[in-house]
Amino acid sequence: MGEARHFSRRLAWVIGLIACLTILSCDRLKSGASSGKGRRVASLSPAATDLLGGMGAKDRLVAVSNFEFAPDVKSLPHVGDYQTTDWETLARVRPDVMVIQIAPDRLPPGLKQRADELGIELVNIKIDRLEDVFDRMQQLGAVAGELEKGRAAARSLRERLDAIKEECARKPPVRVLIFRDENGREVIGPDNFLDDLLKVVNATNAAKELGRPYPSIDREKLVSLAPEAVIVLLPDAKPQTLEVSRRFWDSMGGELVAVRNRRVCTITEGYSQVPGSRLADLARRMADCLRPATAATESTEKRGKVQ
Repeated sequence: MGEARHFSRRLAWVIGLIACLTILSCDRLKSGASSGKGRRVASLSPAATDLLGGMGAKDRLVAVSNFEFAPDVKSLPHVGDYQTTDWETLARVRPDVMVIQIAPDRLPPGLKQRADELGIELVNIKIDRLEDVFDRMQQLGAVAGELEKGRAAARSLRERLDAIKEECARKPPVRVLIFRDENGREVIGPDNFLDDLLKVVNATNAAKELGRPYPSIDREKLVSLAPEAVIVLLPDAKPQTLEVSRRFWDSMGGELVAVRNRRVCTITEGYSQVPGSRLADLARRMADCLRPATAATESTEKRGKVQ
């Protein structure tokens, strides 16, 4: 009987010790999640890299994609793109998490298995619409162990965009086409983050009727869409590319009122096609391009962006 009571007391003591250790472990995990300790991130998505940098979590990055050339991350190991992955380098830098941005039906065979073998958590993000950007900021903040930074960044971006939207709502709407190439062919259609930005700056997308997010058009279709203004996004474009674009739009002067009214604006900032932390800056540039107000026009022309 005494032995049974002694065993029961020891069992209770062991159970209590396990409970304490479990609570302590959970507390440490929570603390690590908020401080970001040990959360090393490899980003194979330029948008994810930008979002992490924008929220102040750049120091969590240990590797980036083959498309990263920004000064603050270009020195990091480049470990892949949408088709290839440098597993040898990943095994050397040992990230805790690898962020990708690939449609599920286009995932390379064996990608998850290889990540699991190296003990790397695979996070596949989706960013199509503007609202997705806010969600991914918070998701990536949590992934990097910087949840509060992710929340704060999402809140700040939303507040800046709301302020631009309120300002632009007091001005007449503008019918716009956005292009992502120098030849006037690759246009921004509906249902994507750039189309959503047009709503922020009180503009209507003249390509909405095309029904696809990123359609291609010919010269005849461009004329029929009759935009009042045109925005051309050429991130980090070389002088030769800008010259090709200038010549194309000059050739449209007899057919488009937007060209005749000097309302063709080229934005060359590197963030101009990235669904990332600089979308409020892009919205501001777009708003300045679209409004014929003297101050906005002069500001844009000083930057050498209006053709």
